[in-house]
Amino acid sequence: MRTGARNAGKRSDSKPLTDVFPATKGTPAPTERKRAATSKSPASADAMPASEAAPVSKKAHKTQRKRAKKASEKHLRQFLSSVTVDGDTFSVGDNAYIRMTDDFDEDEFTEEEVCQICGHTEPEEVPRIECDKCLLGYHITCLRPPLTHVPEGSWLCPSCVSGKPRRGRKAGAGTAREHMLAGGEKLALVHIQALWREPDGSQCFAGRWYEVPQNTHTGRQKHHAAREVFLTQLVDNNDVESLWRVAQVCLPDAFKQATGDDAFVCEYEYDTGFERFRRRTSDVNEDDSDWAGSDGEAASDEEADGTYKPQHAFWAEKGTWKAKGTKGPARGRGAAVTPALNRHRARQQGGNDWIEAQRDGLSGLGAAEIPASSRQGEGASPLARAQAVLALTANPRTMPCRDSERAAITSFVEDSLTAGSSSGRCLYVSGVPGTGKTATVMETIRSLRRKSEARQLPAFQFVDINSLRLPSPQHAYTQLYEAMTGNHVGPSTAAASLEEMFSSGSGGGRGGTSKRVTVLLVDEMDLLVTKKQTVLYNLFEWPMRKGSRLAVIGVANTMDLPERLLPRIASRLGSRRVVFQPYTRQQLETIAKTRLEGLDVFESRAIEYAARKVAAVSGDVRRCLELLRRAAEITEAKTKQAAASDAAVASSSGQLPPTGMVKMSHVDDAINEMFQATHMQMMRNCCRLEKMLLAAVLMESRARGHTDVVMENVHVRLEGLCQGHSEPSVPIGAAVAAAARLGSKRLILADPGAKRLYMRMSLNVPVDDLSHILKHEETIEWLKDLSF
Repeated sequence: MRTGARNAGKRSDSKPLTDVFPATKGTPAPTERKRAATSKSPASADAMPASEAAPVSKKAHKTQRKRAKKASEKHLRQFLSSVTVDGDTFSVGDNAYIRMTDDFDEDEFTEEEVCQICGHTEPEEVPRIECDKCLLGYHITCLRPPLTHVPEGSWLCPSCVSGKPRRGRKAGAGTAREHMLAGGEKLALVHIQALWREPDGSQCFAGRWYEVPQNTHTGRQKHHAAREVFLTQLVDNNDVESLWRVAQVCLPDAFKQATGDDAFVCEYEYDTGFERFRRRTSDVNEDDSDWAGSDGEAASDEEADGTYKPQHAFWAEKGTWKAKGTKGPARGRGAAVTPALNRHRARQQGGNDWIEAQRDGLSGLGAAEIPASSRQGEGASPLARAQAVLALTANPRTMPCRDSERAAITSFVEDSLTAGSSSGRCLYVSGVPGTGKTATVMETIRSLRRKSEARQLPAFQFVDINSLRLPSPQHAYTQLYEAMTGNHVGPSTAAASLEEMFSSGSGGGRGGTSKRVTVLLVDEMDLLVTKKQTVLYNLFEWPMRKGSRLAVIGVANTMDLPERLLPRIASRLGSRRVVFQPYTRQQLETIAKTRLEGLDVFESRAIEYAARKVAAVSGDVRRCLELLRRAAEITEAKTKQAAASDAAVASSSGQLPPTGMVKMSHVDDAINEMFQATHMQMMRNCCRLEKMLLAAVLMESRARGHTDVVMENVHVRLEGLCQGHSEPSVPIGAAVAAAARLGSKRLILADPGAKRLYMRMSLNVPVDDLSHILKHEETIEWLKDLSF
């Protein structure tokens, strides 16, 4: 019987495709299928005769296979919310000690904190005092000078008062917290990202490592707290038996209320690849970090058993998360699942499986992509999936139609890394908004990072500054210094420290030296322009210092910004520039089709129609994608309305309602909806003088490179427009009154009209919308000939 069954299985494997998938309704079964049906065992024949088998569509078979796959995966790997090890409960989101050696003995560590000077707990009759900053304990008689009694109020230890780092005690002495902070080899600290049970019954966890200051590229500094640790992006899979005890890791504000000896403060995340710091804003289990994936739960009707299924589960379903016992590439795997893990091995291999899984979905700043299954669900319609990939928050893997620009940026960074400490290098990237400048730079940096990890390029440090997020231009010093050293100081102190750092060639490394080149990205660089332009001068002067090891990439929307800067800054920028031209109709069409690859929901004419409309106005890819996304929404809504009346017919026939295709009419509806917005109608209804003033404000803003303009300059430009096109002269009073009316409509933001010539104003509507209105203005025909 067994041999026959095995042979029958072999014969069934060799059947043609028509035998595997039954014929659809109304189609006669092939002769081979009838023979197979008659050759079945009696039991099988009684259970489901071939003549009585219900016809099933291919789509139903596909659904059944998906359900079978889900059931198989749930059987193979079960994600948990908590586990119990030696009587201690560990949950997802907890911080815990992890045993690092096989000969770990918990009796080596004392439960009571010892004196930091004598290293003993005795004599018990001598009072001990705790520092209010570092929470370390001291005998009052061991202090120099000794104290006669415990002082009232707050008290700081000698190390915190002097600002000098305390020398760690020898590994193996004192409490577990002291051993870990001293760099001991027996204990480490991790954040539990996920818990699961393997098919063989073993329980594993994914832990994100913490690092102590002395193991960073800067080493321990004076500004580091005694209990400070840094959250890294490295994640490893280990057996839960390596977990030892729960610990507290808090932000500085919460650390003040922390109790117990196993309490640590974590104010910064540390990127071990780029050797940079970033300030944390919330607890790790609540932070949607762009450096490492956050824990996320996904609930559905099929997961009613309450099993915890974080983001790692979706990666496992996609095949990017390697489980215990599976084989993966030699490079890119995390540490093996073992009860004890060597720290050196954790640094070499730790987190690479996590990082590689995230890199496949990282955007410009590296935000971890949420899988489409968790965003839209397994049963999402093609139109819903199209809306997801067309959304501005979607993360494309590549930036098409920017090959030459990407090659120029890659060449600049590679030349900077090869040159090392030789003459500094600067690159200026410009282009109108929506042309993919920042996204292309970030994609280039990610690809170069992979090359450096493969040792094809020297390792480098990368820091990005977005000027839109700075309180003032001077805070660029603070953000750069904080990213390189993990120390938050004021702008003046940061500027002085950076001046010394780049002049001496230290680069912020341990012991005042750093062999890595720092690549600095300054986004929205035109916002750093001040009256004296000191900030921009320093940023582009430091790369010229001998041994600075600094390369700067400036990104701005104004193409001729270097010519508007002082000569001393323009000379340092040099002639190395990359200009991003607006997307053409063919490029916009290519980008849209690339995002919609695999989704046959758009007619080709609809995509071409949207691309032509956007290319004629601005060439902004963001507007094209948003237009197509809105067209998909309109199509889905109309399809649901049309299918609602035919729901009974579709249910009786067993067929799914039609999903619909996005046609030119749907795109036209989206265009009309977009251009029928309130601010668009208000601009159309403006009087002749108000439209001319809006044109003058737009031209002056682009000519100056600033969003804020002064009425005196706007009036001069308005007078030039009037003289050049035979328009009557506009008095300053009439121009001020028109600006006040526009301000009351919130089309511009303006000072009170009493300031007259010194009245400052800025546009409060999208520039592309204003350009579209002015170019299609019928009452003032000469506006169409202006270059906006």
